[in-house]
Amino acid sequence: MAPLAVVARHLGAEVTGCDRAPADEPAEWLLAQGLGFARSHGAEHLEAGATAVATSVADGSDPEVVAARAQGLWHRTDLLAHVLRQQPSVGVTGSHGKGTVAALTTAALAAAGFDPSALLGLAAPELGGFARLGSGPVVAEVDDSDNSLARVDTDVSVVTALDDDHPHLDVTLEQKVQGVGEYVGRASRRVLLGDSPRAARLSSYAHAEVWRYGHELSGRVVDRSRAGTVVRLRAPDGVQAEARLRTIVVRAEMNAALAWAAALSLGADPEAAATGLGDLTTLTRRMQLLGEHEGVAVVDDMGAKHPAAIRGALDTLRRHYPAGRVVAVFEPFGLFLPRWGNRYARALSGADEVLLLPPFGLADYASGSSHDPDWYLPCRAPVRQVADHAAVVAEARKVTRPGDVLVVLTHRGASRHLARSVLTGEHA
Repeated sequence: MAPLAVVARHLGAEVTGCDRAPADEPAEWLLAQGLGFARSHGAEHLEAGATAVATSVADGSDPEVVAARAQGLWHRTDLLAHVLRQQPSVGVTGSHGKGTVAALTTAALAAAGFDPSALLGLAAPELGGFARLGSGPVVAEVDDSDNSLARVDTDVSVVTALDDDHPHLDVTLEQKVQGVGEYVGRASRRVLLGDSPRAARLSSYAHAEVWRYGHELSGRVVDRSRAGTVVRLRAPDGVQAEARLRTIVVRAEMNAALAWAAALSLGADPEAAATGLGDLTTLTRRMQLLGEHEGVAVVDDMGAKHPAAIRGALDTLRRHYPAGRVVAVFEPFGLFLPRWGNRYARALSGADEVLLLPPFGLADYASGSSHDPDWYLPCRAPVRQVADHAAVVAEARKVTRPGDVLVVLTHRGASRHLARSVLTGEHA
């Protein structure tokens, strides 16, 4: 909601808002953008003639939501769809990597002189944080969790991957394929599909030209180091370029290719767009290198939501740090353990050592939180159970040595504090 509010205001809307329990980083960013908000909910916030907008997780029984529904409540996606109709647009969705690809696409378009606006689910400092405000096309990360994206129109639709990554929601994988397929079918200029088992099915929905990664579109890593990744890119008709990414990216070859192709689809120069992919140095909580502590690199990543994301993160770090060990701190979301416990264990086998925290979020979802307490036993890497974040800091100092990389894998917002505590060796 934060980037959507700021971009909507940039496009001419008058915007007010409220959030009872805002996350720290987007709240601070909103205030820095000069957009304050009430920290309570109430029907008195609804001004005459205003359009109220809420997310899928808004409490339907809240008096403000009830009153808003009576006068015509918009879903967040309705406003996003309206914003994307104002300019040529790129929408990026998928189970993994959509924030990274959206940010890379924005950087590529900016370098090519298109002055894009962007709505991101992550903060990219070089782009202005959670949103970039420009006069040109709009790039947006499009949520696929509740299938509301089926009513979003774009010029270019990008789908990175498609998995059943929201098991707590009442949307089956088959329903998700249909919803994302409808979104793909609404693209007017081009559809870009990542390497996914469901890419062929999604392409059957398209009415616009389709470029599939591994077919019409490709990327190949030609060099990888701690400083970044060099990717050679290829598009149809012999179009080629080389990009030098300066941030650690999972599936760098595919995600860079999708972002580059999205920029090309709006008319960007291939070389300029490829150069722009290297303009980003930080994507918050997406394989974010925070620094080193006593020779140990500390990385913060929120990819712990799905086993495939964990596997990709560990594999990527091993390739960037081939001489060191990869130590993973994993804090699972308890609601996902009943379905994915064994898959998490197998994915964590990609680490050299695992520091395992207790599941979080169980109190919020008590009815669906039953899981096997020994779910982690199939993990082939040594697993050390730790009681809390303070214990992680102490244990990390014992098990790591210079040259290692320690990655904090959790979808929880507190991970940044935990990762920084490991970095400094202190825990408040």
